[in-house]
Amino acid sequence: MQSAVSERPAARFCIAIGTKFGDILFMHKGSLITMFLVCAAACFGQAVSTPSLSAEAARAEFINTKYWSKIGEMKDDTKGFTLFSRNLFPNPEGQIEFWVKIVPKNVVDFNRRYDLSGNSAFVIQYATVDCTRRFLSLERTGVYDSGNVRLGSGSSTLTPKSSRDRVKPGSLGAEIYQSICVRLE
Repeated sequence: MQSAVSERPAARFCIAIGTKFGDILFMHKGSLITMFLVCAAACFGQAVSTPSLSAEAARAEFINTKYWSKIGEMKDDTKGFTLFSRNLFPNPEGQIEFWVKIVPKNVVDFNRRYDLSGNSAFVIQYATVDCTRRFLSLERTGVYDSGNVRLGSGSSTLTPKSSRDRVKPGSLGAEIYQSICVRLE
């Protein structure tokens, strides 16, 4: 069994320095104090482990409903959905950036319309909205099931054809634009 000192290289160094203590006394007082503090911490300190957040725990925290705010809703029974946002902030260009969570009212119809797998429950996208120019950019799309497991990035029908597309009436983007630029102002 190894001793606690042999497990810490800094502690071994301090013991070696300690054998030359007479020479250290002739050093500058500040150096002596610093050396003492480093050696004391190495010899008597415990290894500090920082808790790391696993990818699953980070995803669960990100998706957690309590961190999302309802910003809009399309009330149609077949095409309807509810919009939630998170981390909404203006960027330097005057646009608004945020995460948007789209929860359909009728999951079967929503999945069929947007070419998603049958067990998809909601979609999360990173949105940038330019209210003055009526532009919308939807990126980093993720499709999730009811257990918050990511199923993939979804189909191209969930995002505009180009990265910066005009808002089209009746689209998901139009509802996001209305929720941010018209209703929240």
